[in-house]
Amino acid sequence: MIDESKQDLLVQYLLNEVDFSTAEKIRTEIETDAELREFVRETEDAFASLALTAPAMEPPTGLSQRILQSERNVLPFSSTASRPQSRPKIIWLVLPWALAACFAIACAILQLTVTRLQKNSEQVSQALLAATQKNVLIQEQLALLEKKNVFAEIQIATLKAQVANYGTASAVVVWDKEHKSGVLQVEKLPPAAKGKDYQLWVIDPKISQPVSAGILTVPNDGLIRTSFHTATPIESAAAFAISVEKTGGAPKPEGQIILVGK
Repeated sequence: MIDESKQDLLVQYLLNEVDFSTAEKIRTEIETDAELREFVRETEDAFASLALTAPAMEPPTGLSQRILQSERNVLPFSSTASRPQSRPKIIWLVLPWALAACFAIACAILQLTVTRLQKNSEQVSQALLAATQKNVLIQEQLALLEKKNVFAEIQIATLKAQVANYGTASAVVVWDKEHKSGVLQVEKLPPAAKGKDYQLWVIDPKISQPVSAGILTVPNDGLIRTSFHTATPIESAAAFAISVEKTGGAPKPEGQIILVGK
């Protein structure tokens, strides 16, 4: 990107306000630098556009006659004391035109600067939008990975009836492998007989006996929803079972296994 000092120097070059050596140096740089050539082209176009939009102005009445009369009053070999008398008149006549030209040039530079700032602003906005979209995509991917990781740590087991009298009962266990805990839902399980309790078991292949996961209390509607964990630590849960035990349960299965699954 061309800095402001370089832009000012190029504008001075286009207005023939630099010395010969500087002009030659700038001309060489323009020939070898595409960005400088583009800036010069845009500036010249801006000058031309402003010139076309400026309204036509009529010269003051009698301007040409006054200029001719002033020239006639100046002798070819007049002294140095007489020459300055005609100059102030010409300067005051030309000064408004010079000021108008400077104003037009300033407007052109300002318009060019505004255009460049707008382009830069659009580029920054596009970059911010792209970064935001990329961040959203990353967040979605992270959420998906976390979800996959959670599912990888979850085990779901369906327990099926092993005894005809409990054929309508069903149970589902959702086991959290990492935290060694689970959630049990049992449906259509009749209340335990008098003096009996239902007991949940977790079967770990590395332990010789199933490990107790607690006594189950069955409400009148036969629907159980409860969380559980094993009475002693286990490494893995290969299967789950529900048995009918004496009231208060047993340290190991002694009664009939009515539901089992993995």
